Amino acid sequence: MGILQNLPQVILAVGGLGTAAFGLVDATKVFWGGVNHIGFSGIRRRIAGLIPHRASNALGQRDVLETLKGNWFNGTDLASQKAIAKSLIKLAFNPDNAEGMAGASGVDPEVLKSVAVSLANGTPLTPAQNDIWARFDLILTALLDETYQRADQQYTNGTRAWAVVFSIALAIVAALIINANATDGVHIAFWESFVVGLLATPLAPIAKDLSSALSTAVNTMQLVKK
Repeated sequence: MGILQNLPQVILAVGGLGTAAFGLVDATKVFWGGVNHIGFSGIRRRIAGLIPHRASNALGQRDVLETLKGNWFNGTDLASQKAIAKSLIKLAFNPDNAEGMAGASGVDPEVLKSVAVSLANGTPLTPAQNDIWARFDLILTALLDETYQRADQQYTNGTRAWAVVFSIALAIVAALIINANATDGVHIAFWESFVVGLLATPLAPIAKDLSSALSTAVNTMQLVKK
């Protein structure tokens, strides 16, 4: 009954462990970006498929990737990141890489290359070119949306997974310390610390609300009983 009576406090303590684990995960960002790298590999592959490694203009693949990497690492709004990526890809668009971009987006390479030539020369686009350019714009938007949404999900899942690892490690270390200093013969089993660490991360966001709700429910039932 002891642990049941103290369940709200236990939930708060376990949730606090999860919060600490998330804090440690966030702290890894100071070490060469840490968990910020999670998800960006998919963005890198997408950009590499659209922009060749070497470009004839000043804005090449490396320049675009460094800009997008900075935005990703700094946590810029996802919609803004997609808009920036789209703008940079269009800025890098030229007759040399038009066919490669056409292959990556599934539009007619010859027509898209003619669009690049017309844009470079300042020539008005024909109806056919306008149609291909509009289709390329829509497809590019869809590709970037898919890429960034998937990257964001990978980042969310990845940080949660690392938080679980940190919370389990913290719980096990705490159990070892308590067991080493125990004088009453009571020891914490390995499986207990593992379970606490496993529950800490999902409980962290709701620990306070859940604890308050349980306390309110207990108080209510006590009043009803009286």
